[in-house]
This record gives sequence, C-alpha cells and structure tokens, in this order.
Amino acid sequence: MNRAQDRSRYFAPTIEGDTAWLQHELDEAHKTIRSLLRQIDKEQARYQEILRAYNLTVANLVTITHENNALERERDMWRARAQSIPVPFQLGSDTLTLTPTEISAIRKAIARLHHPDMGGDSERLKAWNAALDTLER
Repeated sequence: MNRAQDRSRYFAPTIEGDTAWLQHELDEAHKTIRSLLRQIDKEQARYQEILRAYNLTVANLVTITHENNALERERDMWRARAQSIPVPFQLGSDTLTLTPTEISAIRKAIARLHHPDMGGDSERLKAWNAALDTLER
C-alpha cells in the first residue's frame, strides 16, 4: 500500500463522519430557526392585538372627550341661563326679584354680619340661610 491509499483510507471515515455530523447540526439549526420563526409570528400577532386594542382605546377616549366637551358646553349654557333668570322673593307685601349672583352676594354679606366667628348670632344666620336656600332652588 502506498502512502496515498493509506491516507485516503485513514481520512475517508472521518470526512464521512464529519458530513453526517454537519448534516445533523444543519438539521438542528433548521429546527431552531423554525421554532424561532414560530415565536416571532406569535409575538407579532400579540403585538398586533395590543396595537389594535390601544388604537380602539384611543378612539374611545377621543369620542368620550368630544362628548364630554359638548356636555360641558351645554352645562355652561344652562348655568349661564339659570344665573341670569331672576328669582321672585316675597318681602312682606312686596315681591323682589333676585338673580342667583345677587342671592350669593346677599348670603356672603349676611355671613359676614351674623357668623358666630365674627361675633354674630348663629340662630339668626341659620334663619337667613334657610330663607336664602329657598331662593336658590
């Protein structure tokens, strides 16, 4: 046997063994890649669902904000109308008409005069508050 034949006989099984080993490693790498691709697909689907829910939430918040602003404008309109409507007040035989702003100013003035902390009579303050409460309703 010459040296070339000896060498081919010596290296041939290892090359075939290396090929089998490399093929096995390649198959394992393909399995890993497929597994990772499935994980990526699942994460992308999860992300899309979260994105869809987020966009829906933002859209709902925008709608609610618009509705809330419209309700606040309507409330302010009705409040302004209510404050400008005078309330009739019977004072003896005379009828006096007061706006809610005037009633509030009277209440503050009476509180400054008759509040117990300011040296006033608490019973008199209660009577005034009861009379003014009927006007505010």
